[in-house]
Amino acid sequence: MSEWSTPVSRRGFLKWILGGGAVGAVSLLSGAVYVTKVEPRWIEVVRVDVPIRGLPAPLQGFTIAQLSDFHVGPHVKAEDVHRAVELANELGPDLVVLTGDYVYESALHSAACAGELAALKAEHGVHAILGNHDFWTDADVVAANLRQAGLDVLRNEHRQLQVGGADPSTRSGHSLWLVGIEDVWSGKPDLEAALDGVPQGAPTVLLAHEPDFADQAAGRGITLQLSGHSHGGQVRLPFVGAPILPYLAHKYPYGLRRVGEMWLYTNRGIGLVAPPVRFLCRPEITLLRLQAL
Repeated sequence: MSEWSTPVSRRGFLKWILGGGAVGAVSLLSGAVYVTKVEPRWIEVVRVDVPIRGLPAPLQGFTIAQLSDFHVGPHVKAEDVHRAVELANELGPDLVVLTGDYVYESALHSAACAGELAALKAEHGVHAILGNHDFWTDADVVAANLRQAGLDVLRNEHRQLQVGGADPSTRSGHSLWLVGIEDVWSGKPDLEAALDGVPQGAPTVLLAHEPDFADQAAGRGITLQLSGHSHGGQVRLPFVGAPILPYLAHKYPYGLRRVGEMWLYTNRGIGLVAPPVRFLCRPEITLLRLQAL
């Protein structure tokens, strides 16, 4: 019998409890509670200024709240989404965007997720795209539940958002153009169709679930791409970073990046997938503020 399987006497066990063994066990248990119960629900509000050359005056200071990757299902409940919605509304954004993955394992969870997201408020609306998990379950069911809750779902489409009182009938003036494509990994993304009708050089925000799509979007006159998908890796180790990242999120896993002449922001998401842990990678709501250079 090896030393690792030697039975411990009652007296020996008590010595271990009273000594360093207890400290180690408590530390291990505390760590497990933190990564499974504490950090996954400890939402961080990240404020980011995005400098844009030639930004029209009415868009100066325009704010966009981004939420992503809710993954309602076995590990994330509707009350987790409810808490995120309350935090987002407290920020008072001009626009709210949702960058995909509302469910995990079943599209049926989208009704509960959409029911909570319906409470989001912004002067210029709440606009959404779908993610790979939405397509892996049933994209049409997810989209239908989001729309029934009053959310605008963009599937290779764009919207013209009039800011500062411009006349919508002129298709000019001070507009922000919002473009949304289908999931790059599992859907049928069509950036050409989504951009059709968007004036060249106009301030344009692209919603694309996978951040590494930025390499294809850059050079298309897009000002800012907003993505999710990566969860920031869920676990980020000191000096190492994220040991595991999903397909199409290896190059730009989190934060603000410059890709050619385009800005990209990758949000760490609200929810998670198995293994259901977060470490040094808190769930995130992003408040982006457009700033003129």
